[in-house]
Amino acid sequence: MFSSEDLWNSTEQLWINSSDLNSTLDRDRDDDEGEQHPFLTDAWLVPLFFSLIMLVGLVGNSLVIYVISKHRQMRTATNFYIANLAATDIIFLVCCVPFTATLYPLPGWIFGDFMCKFVAFLQQVTVQATCITLTAMSGDRCYVTVYPLKSLRHRTPRVAMIVSICIWIGSFILSTPIFMYQRIEEGYWYGPRQYCMERFPSKTHERAFILYQFIAAYLLPVLTISFCYTLMVKRVGQPTVEPVDNNCQVNLLSERTISIRSKVSKMVVVIVLLFTVCWGPIQFFVLFQSFYPNYRPNYATYKIKTWANCMSYANSSVNPIVYGFMGASFQKSFKKTFPFLFKHKVRDSSMASRTANAEIKFVAQRSDDTKRKFGL
Repeated sequence: MFSSEDLWNSTEQLWINSSDLNSTLDRDRDDDEGEQHPFLTDAWLVPLFFSLIMLVGLVGNSLVIYVISKHRQMRTATNFYIANLAATDIIFLVCCVPFTATLYPLPGWIFGDFMCKFVAFLQQVTVQATCITLTAMSGDRCYVTVYPLKSLRHRTPRVAMIVSICIWIGSFILSTPIFMYQRIEEGYWYGPRQYCMERFPSKTHERAFILYQFIAAYLLPVLTISFCYTLMVKRVGQPTVEPVDNNCQVNLLSERTISIRSKVSKMVVVIVLLFTVCWGPIQFFVLFQSFYPNYRPNYATYKIKTWANCMSYANSSVNPIVYGFMGASFQKSFKKTFPFLFKHKVRDSSMASRTANAEIKFVAQRSDDTKRKFGL
């Protein structure tokens, strides 16, 4: 989503506008050879923010995968999709974010032609896999809401694992056009530089590719997810299990099932909304950059695109926070995995549980005494 060409063009324009000595890039090029390129605030601020994103994202997503793999009760269909989502975030954070961060302090691309193609390809793969995984999660929640009984037969961890594998295969296939257009280009900014950027045979090819990326990695998944949740909203309020002869246990089972599924569905909705909000700005900016005929890169557009990239990268670190706050099963599993962190809370909880049990026994005993007294 972000090439070194954008950074070069934008900082070049800033320096041209702010320096009387460098009114044009082509003029006095020989005089610029020995000068140091300007070191902007973004050169350390953005990499610092990316480092924070990496730290939070790697720790959080690793814990999510560890908890799901460690506890058998966590190996559900939904949690397999969540683990797949965490895996895409980890790969994205490790293989893409550090290389993007180097574009800010360094004047050009230093990692060679292979890494130029590979990093861009892997970034597209992980974003595509995230989109399809979110779509699969939404479809899964829609299926279990609309067809609760039929879903018991088909929603298994094995099916979720097979779907996840297919998601990765499909993401690799859909991302192959990156190899054709991503390359090293020679440029000049305070000396000859190399830049990793997309180069197309024509403007038509460029617009077609940008539109393809927008539809495949954003618009189509968002529309599909919206359709799934529209069906779910129509289903909300209808009982999942029909009560039989006012059976109290069946009523309780129905209410508990609806409550659990509602909480899981709300968590998935929040995750999808976060993805839509975080990735929306960069997707629409790239679309605007390609299709607006009067677009000219400058320091203002550079700052907007930098903010949009920070938003999209931050998405990989916020999902585990959502699981921790909204996922009751994740909270319980975290407490089991790291009891020393929740020792005080667990002790208070167990004490409250013992108190509640004692009160129940006391009420039951008084009830029995009353029945015996009146000969009931």
